Amino acid sequence: MNMQRMIPASLVAVVIVSGCSTPPPTGPAAWQGTWHGVEVTPGHEGTATLSISGQNIEFHGADANDWVKGTFMLREDVHPNQCVATVTECASPDYVGDKCYSIYKLADGALTITGNSPGDSNIPATFEASGSREFVFKRDH
Repeated sequence: MNMQRMIPASLVAVVIVSGCSTPPPTGPAAWQGTWHGVEVTPGHEGTATLSISGQNIEFHGADANDWVKGTFMLREDVHPNQCVATVTECASPDYVGDKCYSIYKLADGALTITGNSPGDSNIPATFEASGSREFVFKRDH
């Protein structure tokens, strides 16, 4: 598997609300904005950004050719939570139209997401799943 062409499915955000009786938003509403983070996949460490607007998502990895744009939907009824993204533009045009499957968790203001390559219909079983890419993001304020 060509690790350079693997693109994470997802792109996620969290709103931290403290001292407020209203719970923070969930689903896509909580994901809006720009996120900066790092890839923690062994042997592929580097910076990454994630931008989310509505149901649209844009990812940029450390390599200039590691980018993808798409649409996404969340599955919050399963554990771990899942994100399914559909590639609309990509550095590798053969991925356009493919789905990306990932899992995510939000904890302590960080979004951790692990995803497989576009076209791989398997959902990562764990955050450290072999053959998947793992990222940790913090939202810009």
